[in-house]
Amino acid sequence: MSQYYTKSFRVDWSDANANGRVHLPTYFRYLIETAWDWGAAVGLGIEDSRKLGLAWVVRETQIHLLRPLIPDDTFELTIWLAHWRRVHGTRYFELVHKTSGAVIAQGAQEVVTLDMESMRPKAVPKAIVERMTIETPRTVPHRPFPAFSDTFGRAVRRQRTVTWQDLDTLEHVNNTKYVAFAEDAAVAALAEFGWAPKDFKAHGLAVKSDGVQIQYLTPAVWGETLELETLLSELGPESGVWHVAIARAEDREPVARCVMAWSAVDASDGTLRKIPEELHRRLLAHFTPPKTAPQG
Repeated sequence: MSQYYTKSFRVDWSDANANGRVHLPTYFRYLIETAWDWGAAVGLGIEDSRKLGLAWVVRETQIHLLRPLIPDDTFELTIWLAHWRRVHGTRYFELVHKTSGAVIAQGAQEVVTLDMESMRPKAVPKAIVERMTIETPRTVPHRPFPAFSDTFGRAVRRQRTVTWQDLDTLEHVNNTKYVAFAEDAAVAALAEFGWAPKDFKAHGLAVKSDGVQIQYLTPAVWGETLELETLLSELGPESGVWHVAIARAEDREPVARCVMAWSAVDASDGTLRKIPEELHRRLLAHFTPPKTAPQG
């Protein structure tokens, strides 16, 4: 049985960030809401999953943002299953503007099913998986998660404590929150180099998210202190890529890893602008590994 599931949304004003565009974590919320409605349509909604003793856990999400969403925009989010093997699967999704038909964003998620009590792998009933199976599913660009490294210890570090509002129904940090943590860390890193949000605004600039790829490694719970290490892995004239590693501060156990592509744009019309020369120079000086002196 072929099935592409589609849900319609209207962007609320509360979904927008200080630049007037939809918050990066909000795309993850749209995706979660659609996934649960899709599950309910095929017999795997919240209550169905509880009766089966199944917990759905996202291991990785990748989103490529093509156009920004702003308040009052209406769009459709379509989600579908690419493949499923007993306890693990890949699902794709795409956001399309209702009026223009333009693709807003697309991406993929890696999902596993666990026993709700033991948190060990547990298979989904075959009959239910068959309701979601597509013989030749449409694909979207999907790349392997890039290698992570703290190059020469040059990451920018900060800490934050997990609060009650960060938790989901499993009493773990909600997936959308890790993206918010990483985005905050990137903003703080820019501020450390003298360019806080107010400085971008004063120059008629904004930082635009172009895409995000995140891996969820181990759950974090209430009261734990997380350490975030932010490293600039790429830097061009108008854009860059942040790597943000999130670990439990107490034992350094990895919690999540996030890669965020970004660019500098005109705050009014969103056109690409060069990163201010002063900021570009400071970033390049800090994150470029020092050259090794020749041997001999």
